[in-house]
Amino acid sequence: MMTKGAGGLRVLAIRCLALLALQGACRADDAAYRLQPVAFADLPGFTSDHLEEAFGAFIKSCLAPRRAAASVSESRIVALRKACASAVSGEGARNPRAFFEGHFQPFLVIGAASPDAFFTGYYLPELAGSLTPSESFPIPAYALPPISKSERVDVNYPERGAIEDGALDSIPGIRKLVYLRDKADLFLAQVQGSARVKLRDGRVLQLSFAGRNGRPYTALARILVQRGIAPASEMTMRRLIDWLRQNGLDRGQPGDDLLRLNKSFVFFEAKIAGASSEQPRGGGGATLSPLRSIAIDSHVWSYGLPFFIDASMPWRAAEPEPFQRLMIAQDTGSAIVGPARADVFFGLGDAAGARAGEIRHHGRLFVFLPKE
Repeated sequence: MMTKGAGGLRVLAIRCLALLALQGACRADDAAYRLQPVAFADLPGFTSDHLEEAFGAFIKSCLAPRRAAASVSESRIVALRKACASAVSGEGARNPRAFFEGHFQPFLVIGAASPDAFFTGYYLPELAGSLTPSESFPIPAYALPPISKSERVDVNYPERGAIEDGALDSIPGIRKLVYLRDKADLFLAQVQGSARVKLRDGRVLQLSFAGRNGRPYTALARILVQRGIAPASEMTMRRLIDWLRQNGLDRGQPGDDLLRLNKSFVFFEAKIAGASSEQPRGGGGATLSPLRSIAIDSHVWSYGLPFFIDASMPWRAAEPEPFQRLMIAQDTGSAIVGPARADVFFGLGDAAGARAGEIRHHGRLFVFLPKE
């Protein structure tokens, strides 16, 4: 139960430009949300959660290179740095609960459109590819185009269709990191934000999110639902990918036409991966932790912030069950837009993908803001 006062729920209406002096500038369409202060005792399942796992994920963000979004204020970075310094010094290792309660204040995030948050799941796909183009691997995954130091990462590059038609190829220094078998594989990697690409010589190339073209994201699964292809309850990522391939990905075919409706395009960075079980790095620079890392809208929230999710969803089996876990914001994605939105990282491979693809659930999202 939330803390109440004489006038009912004590709601702290904070717009994002004045978020306890910790939040950076944000887009106008994200400004209309509220933060309601709550007590740690109001977080269902917080005391029974394995907080040492969340603390370990938090440490990873503290040790990662700072990769804050361009809109993040320095004041919030300073506040998080203070909590990180305490964590890295050893505080919290024996009593993570006391650490989080001592350094953070929880707030319920209430979006403008709905009091509930919306959660999805993502994973690290394993794809086939080649470092050189061929008939079997014709589709390039691009690195972020070279930009001047005065430009933001999310500048307005051409939209998806134009890029696939070669609009970036004349830019000096443009790099094609790897070639995939078709546009569906590229789209899957872009939606998930990363991928492991098995090369023909047996090595594995790790693709990680590096930026996007600044164009709006369109949910293609929703379009197929609206067209009556499948009910929303059955429209998983796997079904979407299968539909794209079955309906043709060449220029002018229905699969390609659908892809072009999503003007957003993700760029990657790449490195040769180590162990086969190595997890990807998120947009915040930290190695992701399955079921402890989330992707958030980095225009609204800072990488490294803890969040608590209270929802019921099929995260371990086919039937929904309580998901009450402390998560760390360590990634972002083109589909993750707005303050009350989070994407739960499930891990590597098809099994993780099967579980992640079933997550389209509402619940409550709490952000832990550093205490001043």
